[in-house]
Amino acid sequence: MQLLSERIRTMTGGRALSVLYSDIGPEFYDKHGGWKTYDANELVIPSGKEFDDILSVDILNLKDAETYIDEDVKNLKNEFIDAKDFSIVQLIPLHEELEWASVCDRHLARYLKLEEADNFGAKVTSVNGWGYVLWFHEYQSSALTVLRLREPPTDTGLRGLLQAALSEARRSGQEKVKIWSPSERLEKVTGIGKVVREDALPALLYFGEDKEIHWRNIEAIGWC
Repeated sequence: MQLLSERIRTMTGGRALSVLYSDIGPEFYDKHGGWKTYDANELVIPSGKEFDDILSVDILNLKDAETYIDEDVKNLKNEFIDAKDFSIVQLIPLHEELEWASVCDRHLARYLKLEEADNFGAKVTSVNGWGYVLWFHEYQSSALTVLRLREPPTDTGLRGLLQAALSEARRSGQEKVKIWSPSERLEKVTGIGKVVREDALPALLYFGEDKEIHWRNIEAIGWC
């Protein structure tokens, strides 16, 4: 790991980052290469939960999802423009990563003789703005895992997105919806407290000159 760390530094001229997800605790990769562990919290919502007072949502297919990923990137660039004294890290799905997740999803569904999903998320729009959610079926752990959540400005919109995820979890026979690195707002809206994972601990190796690094919204896309 130390050799890999130095190799990345050399290849990129010392201006790069690397992420990994540790299943052996937070110390090993930090000691042997400098990957520092960040937020490993998650929110687990039972699939039987129902929300009231929600906005209606549009269900997204793969092509729709790619469109909103592009829009998401534009918004992130505007949000980060004033971050002058520190660096912000935010991972969101590339089109190719989402396509991989969809192929994997369909393959596992066929193997398990389950109905294949034809939707990959949901989007909500109101006069105040928009938000969207992308998900992935983890059949082995009976979970619908959120790959990306851009929270809409209204709580009714957020509940609408969560309800769409819960509905898909029930349709596909999953016991829960999992959201990594939940915001305080998510805890308040769902009435569920976050818990700490002991596996897939997000770790970041950063070679930039900035001393302060903010890794925002650590989501499962980089791990899956």
